[in-house]
Amino acid sequence: MAESTDAVVVGAGVIGSSIGLELARSGLRVVVVDKFGGAGNGSTSASSAVVRFTYPTIAGVKAAWESRHCWEAWRDHLQAPAGEPLAAFNRCGVTMLDVDFAPARMFTRHFDKVGVPYEKWGARELSRRLPAVDTGRYFPPRPVDDDEVFADASRRPHPRAQSLADADR
Repeated sequence: MAESTDAVVVGAGVIGSSIGLELARSGLRVVVVDKFGGAGNGSTSASSAVVRFTYPTIAGVKAAWESRHCWEAWRDHLQAPAGEPLAAFNRCGVTMLDVDFAPARMFTRHFDKVGVPYEKWGARELSRRLPAVDTGRYFPPRPVDDDEVFADASRRPHPRAQSLADADR
């Protein structure tokens, strides 16, 4: 440890480690301390590490979209050697159903402003692309003594039967 330092960063999770790296790159002498045994052992270790764009605020979508581009150049940003194992960005896409209690427009209005690409799929296209998804209408919930509880859900199309898929795959 240095005898003197310009900055002490408390916490060696994803945020603290990032701050420490950038401060050191700016020429400061930095010490990062953490109560756990190593970097990323606190709350960062419980993260699902999902880069998603489905935030209900424009600020959240903008931050996530910028993060996605940072992840794509992660190795270069860290200046890590080619063979060194690193956390990786695995692009897997997302399908978001347009449902009454979470309408897709809550998110897509921000996608449109930020430039996040997406596709709108109707029930037929959703079934074709993701055959495991049942496109029947099961909402609203029905009591077990309702005659409709066992009705064929595929005969009750949702008025806005569509899904949104991440078009950036």
